Parts: sequence; structure tokens; C-alpha cells
Amino acid sequence: WCQGYSEPGSGSDLASLRTKAERQGDHYVVNGQKIWTTNAHFADWIFCLVRTSNEGKRQEGISFLLIDMKSPGITLDPIYLVDGTRTPMRHEVNQVFFTDVKVPVENLVGEENKGWTYAKYLLEFERGGQAFGPRLRKAYRHLQTLSKTQMSEGEPLSADPQWREKMAALGMEIDAVEMNELMFYSSLKTGDAPGNMGSVVKMRGTEVGQKLTELAVEAVGWYGTPFTELRNYDSNVVPVGGEYVDDVSPRYFNNRKTTIYGGSSEVQRNVLAKAMLGL
Repeated sequence: WCQGYSEPGSGSDLASLRTKAERQGDHYVVNGQKIWTTNAHFADWIFCLVRTSNEGKRQEGISFLLIDMKSPGITLDPIYLVDGTRTPMRHEVNQVFFTDVKVPVENLVGEENKGWTYAKYLLEFERGGQAFGPRLRKAYRHLQTLSKTQMSEGEPLSADPQWREKMAALGMEIDAVEMNELMFYSSLKTGDAPGNMGSVVKMRGTEVGQKLTELAVEAVGWYGTPFTELRNYDSNVVPVGGEYVDDVSPRYFNNRKTTIYGGSSEVQRNVLAKAMLGL
């Protein structure tokens, strides 16, 4: 499966989406475009938000359709990111175009024009259910190893007091992310909906992840200059500067998107301010 939510001009303001589904007998006919669709080139199906009505509030005219990616009228266009990956079929995100795509009415999830409600519920799990803690902890260990191999004024960077202070502060932020995630998963275990904790986990998990990549770039200095050819799997170019350095810049650039997708950090702060602080 892949997810068809965002559109050009309708990302954080998802309710403004324009991909249209018109009911014609026992089918919907879908026309429009989705963007930033992760792994659409591997997916068999897409669950898709479409506009089925222009009446009332924008959120009230959205429906949730399941669409076979092999349907006539669907075309894909790869999007190559600034992380340097150019190997065919190893890209991450795509544009998906729908031109008179026929979708059986039985592929409608729930009620027509209620798709916004279902999408919001799913986003609670997307935002909080990504297990940021283990990945951040692994990246933190790699950063510790990296700092031991990089020299600063004749000594390993790991011995520099200012660097150690930065690493200690980052370690505490990872601890906090893990604690928030445990609260999130505890609510799921008891059968509760994730609610606002999904926003907390997503916001802090992605922001701390970006801090990790920023510190890694700082650690390797000019060794982190991105070499596009290193990102190809058949490359014979040998990395310069020690273990892990060839991956530092691509990870830094790729992680710029994490505080945007699934609802930007600004959106999450607005959600929390309204729901938890009553602002």
C-alpha cells in the first residue's frame, strides 16, 4: 500500500485537496494528482483522499477510496530528492497522476464525504507509531563512534568538552522522546486512541532526528561534502574520512523532510496549543 494524501498546494492544508471523484453508476471516476507518495512505484494499492463534494466546509466533502495502482489512467513520475540518490527504482517518493481512473463504488471506505474523519484517525498512528526512539538511539551510537574517528586539534573530537556537552544534551532529548513514545504505546495497549500524544511524539522525534544529522555533519566537517556517485550501489568510489562519513550528508539532506510530512512541526504545535492548552 501507499498513501495518497498530499497534493501540490495541499500538504499541511490538506483539506484544500482537489483530486476529484465523480460518481458514475457503480464507479467513481477519479481525476487529479498526488505528490510525495512514498514507494508508489512498489505499491499494489493506494488509499486515497478525494473530493466528492464542494458543498459546506472543505473537510465535509472528502471521501476515502481504495484504488488499484494497476488501474488504467494511473501514471507515476519519480521525484529525486536532494540526498543524491539517482539509482533507477531506488528513489523514495513520487507524483501520482489520475486520468479518468475508474474505481468501483465498493472501494469506498465508510461513508461518502466522511473521509476526513478516517484520515485524521489514521494520522494519529502515523505520527506517533514510527518508533523514533530505537532509530534515534542507533544513530546516536553511530555518532559516538564517528566522533572518536574525527580529529580536533590533535585529539579525537569525542574528547572535546564542548562536543561532549552537545552529545549529553542530545542524549537527554532522546531519553525524553523514548518516554513520550512509551506513553503513546501504553495508551494503545489499553485500547485508547493515541490522541494528542501522536503529535508530541512526531514533533519531537523528527526534530531530535534532525539535530542528530546536524551534529554528524558538524563532526565530519568537509569530509561530509556530498559525493553523488557514492549514492549509487554500483559505485567504486572509496569514501574519504573514515567509517560512516559517506552517509552523513545524504542523511542530513533527506531528514529535512521529516518535520514537514505527516503534518509539519508548526501544525503539530497548533494542534497541541488548541487541544492541550486551550489556545
